[in-house]
Amino acid sequence: MDVGTHLQSSSLPQMDDGLVYEDDGLPNKGDGSAHHQWPKNRIFDGKMRNQCWQKADVVPGRHPERWRKDVAGNIVCRRLTRCEGCLCYEYDHVRPFSKGGQTTVDNCQILQSRVNRMKSNRSDLASDDLKQFSCDLKFTGSCTSKNSGCP
Repeated sequence: MDVGTHLQSSSLPQMDDGLVYEDDGLPNKGDGSAHHQWPKNRIFDGKMRNQCWQKADVVPGRHPERWRKDVAGNIVCRRLTRCEGCLCYEYDHVRPFSKGGQTTVDNCQILQSRVNRMKSNRSDLASDDLKQFSCDLKFTGSCTSKNSGCP
């Protein structure tokens, strides 16, 4: 996929692959529906992704719409989804889709990308088990105002 972007009339960025990308970085067809190449019932839609984000623990001292903790305690940034860095995350099926897990809010969690890749299709890992796959980042200080230059 070419990473060059341009703006579509809907003002959502569109990659050269012809899909529209939402603020959370996931593609849709411009109408909020998931891209057709993935199995329809495997992908969390925009509403489910938002509810899944809201379920995750808030990072004390950080803006809750931008920063959350995954189930292993990793701090992730809302804008950094489907990438490889330590602040990146993915929407994960708690009980893997490949093992009969449903695509529902109850079966959704955010996981740091690295942790999700190591978890793969396993559902027998506890939070402490997931931590061993985590990046070890520590945030310091407090920043809660949306307009004061806070991350």
